[in-house]
Amino acid sequence: MNMSELKINTEKVNGKTKRILFQSLDILLSNLEANIEHLDKPKNFKYTQKFIDILYEAICSKRKFFLLASGRSAFILQCFATRLVHLGAEVYIITNLASNPAITENDILIVLSGSGTTQIVVSLLQDVVNTLKPHAIISITSHPESIVGRMGDVTIKLKGRTKTDRDPSKDAILTPEGTMFEMAAFCYLDAIIAELAIKLGRTNEDLLKKHDRST
Repeated sequence: MNMSELKINTEKVNGKTKRILFQSLDILLSNLEANIEHLDKPKNFKYTQKFIDILYEAICSKRKFFLLASGRSAFILQCFATRLVHLGAEVYIITNLASNPAITENDILIVLSGSGTTQIVVSLLQDVVNTLKPHAIISITSHPESIVGRMGDVTIKLKGRTKTDRDPSKDAILTPEGTMFEMAAFCYLDAIIAELAIKLGRTNEDLLKKHDRST
């Protein structure tokens, strides 16, 4: 499909003609709105509440946090890690390199995978669980029925196409591969930080004190 075909097929969004840039943003915004509606339902919000409660208790109890993801999702967890550090947490990003302390039964493991089947993530997660069960595993995915989803003590489902989901529509290129899930995860995790900050009685100034002044 060439760019002229893309323009013909996608120039109308919500009845309005928009530039491709704004068409993409509109799709992402619609997906965020769908996630807000989905997450706010009582049957779904109970999992977010468990997630918040686990993180709150973990920060207060000085538990260590281990974050596991791959690809673009890993960058999103890196952003989340930065904010957890600003809240006073001790955080490690899991890789396949033996550069982190060993996970103990007192620690928290957070896994982010849209498909829930990313090979390196599944392999590292299984290695952790087969060695020692952490205090809590939180899985965030679009597919709670996946391996990653089933291994979570708490599993959060976010709406949004992932790289393994096939979209036959010609405007899929506007949010390619896992973009919709990734942007939903980024916003969701930042909102979790806001909830935790208020719950912990922290202000923006408190977080700034933890910020690296060189950046």
